[in-house]
Amino acid sequence: MKNIIENGKDFKIIPSNYQSATLLEVKKVKDDSFEAELSYISENELNDYEQKGEVEVFGSSEEGLVYFTTEILEKNGKILTIKIPQKHKSIQRREYSRVDFNGKVKLNDFKDIEVISKDISAGGIRILVDKPLEIGKEYASTIVLTNNMTINTTIQPIRVSEVDVKPSPKKELYMVSGRFKNIESIDRIALVQYSFKALMEAENKK
Repeated sequence: MKNIIENGKDFKIIPSNYQSATLLEVKKVKDDSFEAELSYISENELNDYEQKGEVEVFGSSEEGLVYFTTEILEKNGKILTIKIPQKHKSIQRREYSRVDFNGKVKLNDFKDIEVISKDISAGGIRILVDKPLEIGKEYASTIVLTNNMTINTTIQPIRVSEVDVKPSPKKELYMVSGRFKNIESIDRIALVQYSFKALMEAENKK
Protein backbone atom coordinates (compact mmCIF):
# COMPACT_ATOMS: atom_id res chain seq x y z
CA MET A 1 0.00 0.00 0.00
CA LYS A 2 2.84 2.38 0.82
CA ASN A 3 4.35 1.71 -2.61
CA ILE A 4 1.03 2.41 -4.34
CA ILE A 5 0.76 5.82 -2.67
CA GLU A 6 4.38 6.70 -3.46
CA ASN A 7 4.05 5.81 -7.14
CA GLY A 8 0.41 6.63 -7.74
CA LYS A 9 -0.87 9.74 -9.49
CA ASP A 10 -4.01 11.80 -10.03
CA PHE A 11 -5.17 11.31 -6.46
CA LYS A 12 -8.47 12.84 -5.47
CA ILE A 13 -9.74 13.13 -1.89
CA ILE A 14 -13.42 13.26 -1.02
CA PRO A 15 -14.80 14.23 2.43
CA SER A 16 -18.35 13.58 3.60
CA ASN A 17 -19.41 16.72 1.71
CA TYR A 18 -18.76 15.64 -1.88
CA GLN A 19 -18.78 19.24 -3.13
CA SER A 20 -15.45 19.84 -1.35
CA ALA A 21 -13.62 17.04 -3.20
CA THR A 22 -10.25 18.16 -4.53
CA LEU A 23 -6.87 17.06 -5.87
CA LEU A 24 -4.45 15.52 -3.40
CA GLU A 25 -0.71 16.11 -3.79
CA VAL A 26 1.32 13.50 -1.89
CA LYS A 27 4.34 15.08 -0.19
CA LYS A 28 5.80 12.45 2.14
CA VAL A 29 5.05 8.78 2.74
CA LYS A 30 5.74 6.95 6.02
CA ASP A 31 5.06 3.36 7.02
CA ASP A 32 1.60 3.99 8.45
CA SER A 33 0.66 7.46 7.16
CA PHE A 34 1.39 10.02 4.47
CA GLU A 35 1.42 13.80 4.27
CA ALA A 36 -0.46 15.50 1.46
CA GLU A 37 -1.31 19.03 0.42
CA LEU A 38 -4.71 20.25 -0.78
CA SER A 39 -3.23 22.80 -3.18
CA TYR A 40 -6.40 23.88 -4.96
CA ILE A 41 -8.90 24.10 -2.13
CA SER A 42 -10.69 27.17 -0.82
CA GLU A 43 -10.88 28.09 2.85
CA ASN A 44 -14.58 27.22 2.99
CA GLU A 45 -13.98 23.79 1.43
CA LEU A 46 -11.08 23.20 3.82
CA ASN A 47 -13.56 23.32 6.72
CA ASP A 48 -14.96 19.98 5.51
CA TYR A 49 -11.64 18.29 6.30
CA GLU A 50 -11.49 17.71 10.04
CA GLN A 51 -9.05 15.73 12.15
CA LYS A 52 -10.36 12.18 12.66
CA GLY A 53 -12.77 12.76 9.79
CA GLU A 54 -13.30 9.92 7.29
CA VAL A 55 -12.34 10.50 3.66
CA GLU A 56 -12.24 8.53 0.42
CA VAL A 57 -9.17 8.56 -1.82
CA PHE A 58 -8.91 7.60 -5.50
CA GLY A 59 -5.85 7.45 -7.72
CA SER A 60 -4.17 5.78 -10.68
CA SER A 61 -1.46 3.15 -10.33
CA GLU A 62 0.19 0.44 -12.41
CA GLU A 63 -2.55 -1.99 -11.38
CA GLY A 64 -5.39 0.30 -12.44
CA LEU A 65 -7.59 2.64 -10.42
CA VAL A 66 -7.08 2.50 -6.65
CA TYR A 67 -9.74 3.28 -4.06
CA PHE A 68 -9.63 3.31 -0.27
CA THR A 69 -11.35 4.89 2.72
CA THR A 70 -9.27 6.23 5.58
CA GLU A 71 -9.10 9.02 8.17
CA ILE A 72 -7.28 12.31 8.71
CA LEU A 73 -4.80 12.00 11.57
CA GLU A 74 -3.63 15.62 11.64
CA LYS A 75 -4.50 18.87 9.92
CA ASN A 76 -2.13 21.83 9.57
CA GLY A 77 -3.65 24.35 7.20
CA LYS A 78 -3.79 22.71 3.78
CA ILE A 79 -1.38 19.95 4.84
CA LEU A 80 -3.04 16.73 6.02
CA THR A 81 -1.54 13.66 7.63
CA ILE A 82 -3.59 10.72 6.41
CA LYS A 83 -3.61 7.18 7.75
CA ILE A 84 -2.49 4.43 5.35
CA PRO A 85 -5.20 1.75 5.51
CA GLN A 86 -4.46 -1.95 5.51
CA LYS A 87 -6.81 -2.64 2.64
CA HIS A 88 -7.60 -1.02 -0.70
CA LYS A 89 -9.47 -1.91 -3.85
CA SER A 90 -7.98 -1.96 -7.34
CA ILE A 91 -10.17 -1.75 -10.40
CA GLN A 92 -8.77 -2.69 -13.79
CA ARG A 93 -9.88 -0.26 -16.47
CA ARG A 94 -11.73 -2.98 -18.39
CA GLU A 95 -13.80 -3.90 -15.33
CA TYR A 96 -15.70 -0.68 -14.64
CA SER A 97 -18.95 -1.27 -12.80
CA ARG A 98 -22.06 -0.14 -14.68
CA VAL A 99 -24.95 1.32 -12.68
CA ASP A 100 -28.39 2.69 -13.45
CA PHE A 101 -28.25 6.40 -14.15
CA ASN A 102 -30.91 9.10 -14.39
CA GLY A 103 -28.71 12.19 -14.48
CA LYS A 104 -28.67 14.77 -17.26
CA VAL A 105 -26.77 14.19 -20.52
CA LYS A 106 -26.39 16.88 -23.18
CA LEU A 107 -24.80 16.53 -26.61
CA ASN A 108 -23.26 19.99 -26.82
CA ASP A 109 -23.41 20.43 -30.61
CA PHE A 110 -26.77 18.73 -31.15
CA LYS A 111 -29.22 20.52 -28.90
CA ASP A 112 -32.17 19.30 -30.98
CA ILE A 113 -31.50 15.68 -29.95
CA GLU A 114 -33.43 14.53 -26.90
CA VAL A 115 -31.27 12.39 -24.59
CA ILE A 116 -32.48 10.03 -21.86
CA SER A 117 -29.79 8.46 -19.70
CA LYS A 118 -29.99 4.73 -18.90
CA ASP A 119 -26.78 3.57 -17.22
CA ILE A 120 -23.20 4.71 -16.74
CA SER A 121 -19.73 3.51 -15.75
CA ALA A 122 -16.28 5.10 -15.64
CA GLY A 123 -15.72 3.72 -19.14
CA GLY A 124 -18.88 4.75 -20.93
CA ILE A 125 -22.61 5.39 -20.96
CA ARG A 126 -25.84 4.06 -22.45
CA ILE A 127 -28.42 6.60 -23.60
CA LEU A 128 -31.73 6.68 -25.42
CA VAL A 129 -31.98 9.31 -28.19
CA ASP A 130 -34.61 10.34 -30.73
CA LYS A 131 -32.14 10.49 -33.63
CA PRO A 132 -29.48 7.90 -34.54
CA LEU A 133 -25.87 8.74 -33.73
CA GLU A 134 -22.95 7.74 -35.94
CA ILE A 135 -20.80 4.84 -34.75
CA GLY A 136 -17.18 5.90 -34.24
CA LYS A 137 -17.91 9.64 -34.26
CA GLU A 138 -17.08 11.60 -31.11
CA TYR A 139 -19.83 13.78 -29.61
CA ALA A 140 -18.80 16.50 -27.16
CA SER A 141 -21.01 15.99 -24.12
CA THR A 142 -21.84 17.38 -20.70
CA ILE A 143 -22.95 14.91 -18.05
CA VAL A 144 -24.43 16.06 -14.75
CA LEU A 145 -24.34 13.32 -12.13
CA THR A 146 -27.15 12.99 -9.62
CA ASN A 147 -24.80 14.51 -6.99
CA ASN A 148 -24.63 17.61 -9.27
CA MET A 149 -21.03 17.02 -10.30
CA THR A 150 -20.42 17.90 -13.96
CA ILE A 151 -18.31 15.76 -16.31
CA ASN A 152 -17.15 17.17 -19.65
CA THR A 153 -16.11 14.50 -22.14
CA THR A 154 -16.84 13.10 -25.57
CA ILE A 155 -19.05 10.07 -26.21
CA GLN A 156 -18.05 7.72 -29.02
CA PRO A 157 -20.93 5.38 -30.00
CA ILE A 158 -19.92 1.73 -30.39
CA ARG A 159 -23.46 0.30 -30.79
CA VAL A 160 -26.65 1.96 -32.07
CA SER A 161 -29.95 0.10 -32.35
CA GLU A 162 -33.56 1.13 -32.89
CA VAL A 163 -35.75 0.48 -29.86
CA ASP A 164 -39.25 -0.94 -29.97
CA VAL A 165 -41.12 0.99 -27.31
CA LYS A 166 -44.68 0.02 -26.41
CA PRO A 167 -46.97 1.80 -26.70
CA SER A 168 -45.15 2.94 -29.83
CA PRO A 169 -44.29 6.66 -29.78
CA LYS A 170 -44.74 8.90 -32.79
CA LYS A 171 -40.97 9.25 -33.16
CA GLU A 172 -38.30 6.59 -33.43
CA LEU A 173 -35.96 5.98 -30.50
CA TYR A 174 -32.41 4.62 -30.59
CA MET A 175 -30.36 2.97 -27.86
CA VAL A 176 -26.74 4.12 -27.98
CA SER A 177 -23.89 2.45 -26.12
CA GLY A 178 -20.83 4.67 -26.14
CA ARG A 179 -17.37 4.88 -24.62
CA PHE A 180 -15.88 8.01 -23.06
CA LYS A 181 -13.07 9.66 -25.01
CA ASN A 182 -10.99 12.71 -24.06
CA ILE A 183 -11.95 12.44 -20.41
CA GLU A 184 -9.77 13.80 -17.64
CA SER A 185 -8.38 11.10 -15.35
CA ILE A 186 -9.74 12.91 -12.32
CA ASP A 187 -13.23 12.84 -13.86
CA ARG A 188 -12.91 9.13 -14.56
CA ILE A 189 -11.93 8.60 -10.93
CA ALA A 190 -15.00 10.59 -9.88
CA LEU A 191 -17.15 8.27 -12.03
CA VAL A 192 -15.60 5.24 -10.33
CA GLN A 193 -16.47 6.76 -6.96
CA TYR A 194 -19.99 7.54 -8.14
CA SER A 195 -20.46 3.95 -9.33
CA PHE A 196 -19.12 2.54 -6.06
CA LYS A 197 -21.61 4.56 -4.05
CA ALA A 198 -24.51 3.58 -6.32
CA LEU A 199 -23.61 -0.11 -6.01
CA MET A 200 -23.34 0.11 -2.23
CA GLU A 201 -26.67 1.93 -1.96
CA ALA A 202 -28.34 -0.72 -4.14
CA GLU A 203 -26.81 -3.49 -2.02
CA ASN A 204 -28.03 -1.87 1.19
CA LYS A 205 -31.60 -1.77 -0.15
CA LYS A 206 -31.71 -5.55 -0.64
